[in-house]
Amino acid sequence: MPDRLPPPDPLVLIDEGRECRREAFPDLRLEEAGHLAHLNTLGHLIEAYMLQRLKPHGVSPSDYRVLTALLLAVRGERATPQVLNHFTRITSAGMTRTLDRLEGAGYLARVPNPEDRRSVLVELTPTGRELAESVMRDVQGHYAETLEGLADPDLKGEVETLRRIIARLDRATANRR
Repeated sequence: MPDRLPPPDPLVLIDEGRECRREAFPDLRLEEAGHLAHLNTLGHLIEAYMLQRLKPHGVSPSDYRVLTALLLAVRGERATPQVLNHFTRITSAGMTRTLDRLEGAGYLARVPNPEDRRSVLVELTPTGRELAESVMRDVQGHYAETLEGLADPDLKGEVETLRRIIARLDRATANRR
């Protein structure tokens, strides 16, 4: 008998979970939960995929989010940690740890905020910009390969549906943040 079982097919797990929920809760409307199970599984698979893509670059998912926020969202300009929190949805404590790690590695610098002496601004170093661009090209290139062959009109409709689900879940959790 092998020490490790092969990973289960995620779609089979979703289907089995749906049947278990139906049996356990026949009186509840559970289709929406099944839809969220697909999204939850997709989220886990994207996270695993990102970890694979980021590992060779030596960055974590939170590192990637901060680097790309500085590169893209604030267009290479300086930003406060609070602005980065807004774009990355990393907690304040998590942001501090991520900034400490990236600064220690020489990928970003904290500089005094000339408009508010109580705060700092964060900026990419040239090395950090190179890393952010390299990682972004790698990740986006592999996403394109992974989704190749899916019909563009189908993806556009699916993305619009995902955007509506994200907006609803964001509103539903807004008072809990």
